[in-house]
Amino acid sequence: MADNQEIYRYYILFPNHHEGLKAHKYLKEAGIKCTISPTPREASKSCGISLLIDEENVSSARNAIGDHSIKIDGIVKILSKNQNGYRSG
Repeated sequence: MADNQEIYRYYILFPNHHEGLKAHKYLKEAGIKCTISPTPREASKSCGISLLIDEENVSSARNAIGDHSIKIDGIVKILSKNQNGYRSG
């Protein structure tokens, strides 16, 4: 991997913790890899938790969330920080 390659992370944002935990449960049951993560400040100032998902799972996650009527504030794509805390690229 080149040092200047930009790497993005995808976060599902929620209006409250309850919706985030409910989504985590249903995504795991559907076999969609997701990780509970603090919500990045640049993404939102609302709920403190978000779910981190891989780019290839965005569509599947969106469908599973819709199937279970889970409320989300959106799915955002954020440029990842490297090991030194600086933006990649």
